[in-house]
Amino acid sequence: MQIDFEKIIDLSYNVDENSPRELPIDPVKIYDTATIEADGYFESRVDLSGHCATHIDVPCLMYADGFTVAEIPQEKLFGNTVLIDLSDSKCPGDAVTATDLANWISDNGEIQAGDIVFLRTGMDQRVDQSNFNQKWIGFSEDGARFLTEKGIKTVGTDACSIDSLAGHEFAPAVLPPAHLVFLGAGIPQVEDLKNLSLLPQQFYVTIAPLKLARSSGAPTRVFAFV
Repeated sequence: MQIDFEKIIDLSYNVDENSPRELPIDPVKIYDTATIEADGYFESRVDLSGHCATHIDVPCLMYADGFTVAEIPQEKLFGNTVLIDLSDSKCPGDAVTATDLANWISDNGEIQAGDIVFLRTGMDQRVDQSNFNQKWIGFSEDGARFLTEKGIKTVGTDACSIDSLAGHEFAPAVLPPAHLVFLGAGIPQVEDLKNLSLLPQQFYVTIAPLKLARSSGAPTRVFAFV
């Protein structure tokens, strides 16, 4: 396969103490274990959740028999990607429904089986605001089912969660429904993407999480080829 592209766009945040994260995920901690001045070389350690900064969620987050990050099928981590841009029509706190997605397809063209789908909500423009992880935009349950039935292989968002705010209202007593739908269908989800405003409607993407065993999430480097 030959990919024609003019530039590569990094869609990932730095992993550091200021990385975006969903509450109540703890912030990253990075500390030195050796320094040039004291030891002649530099080394550090990182204490972090697999669900902070730009990261991937996998089925074992919600399902005991679901695959881990290290077990993600390789083909789910690269391929043609469709950008659904609803940043001008949705406000913080809104949900993206099946009707919204059907209308988008009517205006922009079909989503094919095997596509990766990224949702641009505009929340990455609010990453330094308190409502980034308190009042965001995400998929409703029927929106998640709509995309799952299209046969997509991976989904992503610039928000802190793939679920709408309403989907987290009763957590942990009631688990977020879009998570359950996507992960139940074996669809990994990438959260906290950035720079989606720089992308065309279709592009090629590579998704490269740390290959963590026994983990339901991992910090992830995501590159778009446009």
